[in-house]
Parts: sequence; C-alpha cells; structure tokens
Amino acid sequence: MIVGTFGLLLIVGFLWNVVVVEWQHRRNPVPGGFYQIDGRVMHLYCTGDGPQTIIIEVGGSADWLGWQGVQARLSPLTRVCTYDRSGHGWSEPREGARDAEAIVRELHALLNIAGVPRPLVLAGHSLGGLFVREYAREFGSEVAGVVLIESSSPHQIDELPGWRQSYEADVRNFAWQRWRDRLRVWSGWERLTGHCHNEPSPELQHLSGQYDAEMCRPAYVDGDQSELPYFEAASSQSARLVSFGDAPLLIISADPERTRNGMDASAVAELPIWEQEQEAQKALSVRSWRVIARGAGHAPHHERLDLIVDEITRLVEYLRGGSAPPFGRTVIE
Repeated sequence: MIVGTFGLLLIVGFLWNVVVVEWQHRRNPVPGGFYQIDGRVMHLYCTGDGPQTIIIEVGGSADWLGWQGVQARLSPLTRVCTYDRSGHGWSEPREGARDAEAIVRELHALLNIAGVPRPLVLAGHSLGGLFVREYAREFGSEVAGVVLIESSSPHQIDELPGWRQSYEADVRNFAWQRWRDRLRVWSGWERLTGHCHNEPSPELQHLSGQYDAEMCRPAYVDGDQSELPYFEAASSQSARLVSFGDAPLLIISADPERTRNGMDASAVAELPIWEQEQEAQKALSVRSWRVIARGAGHAPHHERLDLIVDEITRLVEYLRGGSAPPFGRTVIE
C-alpha cells in the first residue's frame, strides 16, 4: 500500500511538472531558429544586419538569455547571433564528448546550415573564451575580430590556487549530482518546493517568463553541466592556439580592486593570478588592447553593459575603417 501510494505520488508529480513546463513554453515562444545538427536540434537567434556578424559564445552553464541586453544594444550596429550549446537553453542534449573540438564543429555546422554570413567577430565569456580560441584555430579565415570577456585561461586549472583539486572533486561527484537532480526534477519535487524560478539580472527582467520556461524540464536536467567533465580537455585543445594573428583582439576583464566582501580566502588568492592571466592574453594578437571594467566582477555584461557595448562597437567600427583602439595598452574604464 505504501509503495503504491509513493509510486502514484511520483507519477502525479511528474505529470504536473510536465504540464507546467509545456504551459510555460507555449506562453513564452522562443525567438530565433531551430536547426538539426547531427541529429539533434540546436537553437540560434540572430538580429540586426551588417557586414560583420558577432557570435556570442557564453560561459559555462549559461545560454542565449543572459546576453540579450548586449544583443539588443548591438543589433542596430551589425548582425548579432546568440545560440545555445547542446544541453543548454533550447538546444537538445546529446551524448559524447563536450570538449572544445566537438562544440566548435557543432557551431560551425550550425552557422553553415543557418546561412550566417561571415566574417565573424567572436565574443567569448568565461569558458566561452576557450571555445573562441579553438574556433579561431580551426576556422581562422572566417574570423575578423575577437573579444575575450573575463575569459578562462587554458592554464587556470593548474595556475589558480586549489583549482585542480576543486575541479577533480566536482568531476568525481558529477554522476551522483546528475542522478540526484534528475530525481528531484522528474518527481516534481523541485517545482513543489519552489525551485523552478530563475531571477534575471536587472536589465533582463522583461524576460523573466523565458527564464522560468527553461527551468525544471525533465529532458534537460543538468544538460548545462555536461561540459564540466571536459573542461581540462577543452583547456588543452584551446591552448594550441598561440596567436589570433593580426585580427584585432579586445580583452575585457573584471576590476581586481573591486570589493572583496563575501569572498572566501581561496577566491581572494585567485585575484592576482587571474589578473596576470587576463593581461597575458594581450600577446595573442599584434593588435590587442585590454579594458578593465571598473567595479565589475565576473559578469561585466550585466554589471557594465554600457562598457561591453561601447568597446565592441569600437572594435566593429575599426574593422569598417574607423579610428584605431588603444592597441598595446591596458586601460581602466
């Protein structure tokens, strides 16, 4: 009797969650296009028009939504595309390696099938910076410019204090974490306990329905974590790129002097090394400059949206014959 009741509750919870997920999806249609890439659907959203196409490669566990403030502001300037890597946003999860090579080849196929015009300005945030490096290594002739925003370093796994130990512990716990999260979502427990809501940053409050529509979907549980076990492989692959050549390179970094309130000792210890890694990226192009976003942390696209838009605009206008950015310099804005 008890087992039967428990099973019934699981079924009811599962069906309730599925119905709500479908209802939210219908209420919040997803803009953009959906394309079959190697048997799985991928989501791409492009707006604006112009001779260069900005491709935004988001950070780990993120998707197209977090960059809609940037996309909306840059679209009057040129064509801007955000997309979802497999298992993220509205791109279906897939089996197999989720390293830099696999992700870059899927993106290249997606851009081809969707008819996205080149040349590209590749903008990568955090983990996305590694994928930008690999894309430029494999398809360098398509790349007109590069933007690295708080980009991961291929060497951070061993350079940042305690990072390797923490990363390896996360990888060991990955299977258990995924099993637990699937049970909580599939049973409806996450929705029952009010955990199927995601609060957008201030400039994206109008997209709160889109954020909630992505929560607690049974087919996507922890799909946004699928790249975690492959971070070290992606780091090694992206390290093979030693130069973007003469393609202009803009580096936007966090403010190393920002308030440290709430940071633990290990996070504080990382700051000077992260700063060194950011500065070292200037060597990747003979035409590079770095901007430190005053007061910003790891998410300057939320904290300093104006700066992101202004500096990327400067790069695009330079590609069109405008004045040169402060190549070779690091400035604080």
